[in-house]
Parts: sequence; structure tokens; C-alpha cells
Amino acid sequence: MTFGTSRIFSLSVIPAVAACGILLAACSPEVRTHGAMPQKSVMAQIEPGKSTRADIAQALGTPSTTSMFDNGEVWYYIGARRQQVSFHASEELERQVLIFTFDKGGVMDEMKTLDKNSGQEVTLVSRKTPSAGHELTIMEQLLGNIGRFNSTSDPKSALPR
Repeated sequence: MTFGTSRIFSLSVIPAVAACGILLAACSPEVRTHGAMPQKSVMAQIEPGKSTRADIAQALGTPSTTSMFDNGEVWYYIGARRQQVSFHASEELERQVLIFTFDKGGVMDEMKTLDKNSGQEVTLVSRKTPSAGHELTIMEQLLGNIGRFNSTSDPKSALPR
């Protein structure tokens, strides 16, 4: 009799242990990489004064963006690694901006690396630009077009009979 009771008890524990395992797995952090986060071995291949645009494009792919004011002589590779635990807001673990400056011949002059601590906080302004004119109420919008139909007095523009 004791053997049967312990077997029933052990069978009822299995779903509870499985449920706990699923809940713990749901709470594990999810790490995502966005953009360009090249490995150090790839970055070791790139040398200022020797590497060309083609070399960098082959090693890192196309840039995230290029400079608008320097005729495309500056390439930016932007990447970030973020972590999110279950339903909480995501947290930025790492940010990297690689900046490559090229001379007129297409050879890289300079390489800079910016990280998460190099950034500056920007305060957004929540003002609205006022527009000229009158803002209509809901009733004015609903009733405003009553009686406004295109009445044409020109018989040539009437529909054919």
C-alpha cells in the first residue's frame, strides 16, 4: 500500500516540476544584438593608412550610414547589444559606433570607436508648432459640409443621359 501511494505522489510532482522549469526559462534574460558589432579578430585586419573602402566593406559589410557633408568620406557602423528579462524594459549592455574616415583616394585615414559612455543625453522638446487658422470642433466637422455640394450650372459638365 505504501508503494502505491509514493508512486502516485511522484507522478503528481512531475507536472509541478515541469511548470517550475518553464517559468524559470521564461525569466531568463534574452540578449539581442542590433547592427554592427564586429569581433576583435575582424577589427585586427583593418589598418589605418592601408585598408581601403573595399577592404572595410568586405570585412564589415556596408556601413550603417555615411556622412552627408563630407561627400561620403566618413562611414559609420553602429551596433548595440540589449538585454531583456521577461516583460521588463530592455537594458542596453553595450553600444559601439565605429567611424572610418577616408582620403580622396579611398584609403582609410582614421578609425575611431565610440562606446555607450561617449554619448550625450538629448532632451526632447514637446512643444507644438502653431498652425494658422481655426481649429474645428467635432460638431463643426460633422455639420460643416451639409449643403456643400458641387452644383454645376454648366450643362456641358453634366453627366451624359
